[in-house]
Amino acid sequence: MSELPQSLHAQLRDAIRARILDGRLPPGAKLPSESEMTAEHGVSRITVRQALGALQAEGLIVKLHGKGAFVSHPRAAQSLNRLQGLNEALALDKHAVSSKRLAWREIKAPPAVARQLDLAAGETVYHLQTLRYMDREPLSVNNSYLPRFLGERVARVDFSQRDLIDVFEHEGGIAIGEAQVEIGAGAARAQDAKLLQIEPGTAVLEVERVLHMAQGGPVHVELAVYRADNFRYRLNLRR
Repeated sequence: MSELPQSLHAQLRDAIRARILDGRLPPGAKLPSESEMTAEHGVSRITVRQALGALQAEGLIVKLHGKGAFVSHPRAAQSLNRLQGLNEALALDKHAVSSKRLAWREIKAPPAVARQLDLAAGETVYHLQTLRYMDREPLSVNNSYLPRFLGERVARVDFSQRDLIDVFEHEGGIAIGEAQVEIGAGAARAQDAKLLQIEPGTAVLEVERVLHMAQGGPVHVELAVYRADNFRYRLNLRR
């Protein structure tokens, strides 16, 4: 039986995919523009966009707003088998992780945060917003909320190259015992998309984490939005 002919966008997708997988297009390489591909392959711009969309869905390329499409770097994966910060989790894989502080201020706790931290409605908390990088590329936008006593202890700490868990345990003087983590799929909002250098509406990972002291009380709520094209979580399950 003869094979059915492929659509034009599938042919273009497969041609680009082959160049990525055999190394002719290495990680970080910039792809030709849509207009250049249209001229080179004799196809419509819609066909090019369909091919690039399929490659992005596979995680092989990433589109950066205003810059074009690039070959993705190998995805990093953090194990959820034990509680650890991202720097610690990715150290063995030789990934460089850093954070840029975007905001650090005292605010009235949002109702949901107050409940998670066992605080009275409207009580003051510290709000920390960071943009985290992996191998110099934007990875996640993180919004953290700390009770006032902990915020005051760590206010002057440079955590740009450190995990917050490490800061809490050393400069904060508390022992972290456990965390509750909830992971879901979402679409990048405009502000987060701009920081992560992706298109608004792009698929992202939304992660909520609540840290508890070894003595049992909650001390940190984090709401993070991760680029889904270069990061994932990993679990080992036993029965």
